[in-house]
Amino acid sequence: MIYICADDYGLSQSSAAHIEQCVTERKLNKVSVFPNGVIPDFARRINHDKLDLTLHLNLVEGKCLAEKEEIPLLVSENGYFKHSFEGLLLLSLSPKQKAFRQQIKTEIRAQLAYWVEHIPQDEPLIIDSHQHVHMIPLIFEELMSVIRAEKLKVQYMRYPAEPILPYVKTPSLYLTYCPVNLVKQWLLKALGAVNRKELKKSSIRTGYFMGILFSGHMDEKRVRKVLPHYLRLAEKKNMDLEILFHPGYMDAGDTVLDTHKTGFNRFYASNGRKVEFDALQNLEI
Repeated sequence: MIYICADDYGLSQSSAAHIEQCVTERKLNKVSVFPNGVIPDFARRINHDKLDLTLHLNLVEGKCLAEKEEIPLLVSENGYFKHSFEGLLLLSLSPKQKAFRQQIKTEIRAQLAYWVEHIPQDEPLIIDSHQHVHMIPLIFEELMSVIRAEKLKVQYMRYPAEPILPYVKTPSLYLTYCPVNLVKQWLLKALGAVNRKELKKSSIRTGYFMGILFSGHMDEKRVRKVLPHYLRLAEKKNMDLEILFHPGYMDAGDTVLDTHKTGFNRFYASNGRKVEFDALQNLEI
């Protein structure tokens, strides 16, 4: 199976509309939806015939779904998440780890319950996360714990630990990689190695992933160069392949999910997302 996925559905109204356009044009077969996003009627708005809806577990932006009094380490007084990936990772290693673990479990349980309630009964249960926070080992453990406790039948889970070989085989791109994305790629690979044992305890399917090293720069040229190597690797190993795009660019003046995260919002308004939208329009995968 090859998943062509758009993340961040529910970030804003215009962002959602551009993702919906890609769905209508059959450019996507997977859309990741914020459970706390600005589109509560997502199951009605997205034409999900021949398309999978995915829980985009969110612990870094917008309002929590659990009672804010129950998760003070995660949210501010107004109930908005207050940490980035880095902040969550540091908290998971801090002396507050025990309380953090319980509060993470509380919010994960609330988001999973919301998701199961709002997706159609015949919709497969698929999970990924905003900024890939489920790869933080403590969060991964608690996510798997809730899945087991609630007896949820998860069909597929994103495992964003990118293989290196496809990039090694495209030397013409070596000087185009963003240093920040290189750090993210190797950090997620390291965390993925830690989580592998926990994943193997389940029957949840996963696959190769593409979208970290090119994050914010998934233009047509780069994808065309690397994709054949990914396809051969996935076929050789008989693995699924997930290719992540962020085609939900925002129109000027649109209101975002979380106005408090100004750094995130500058990225959402950048030209990179329009580039990824255009790449999807021109690619036939």
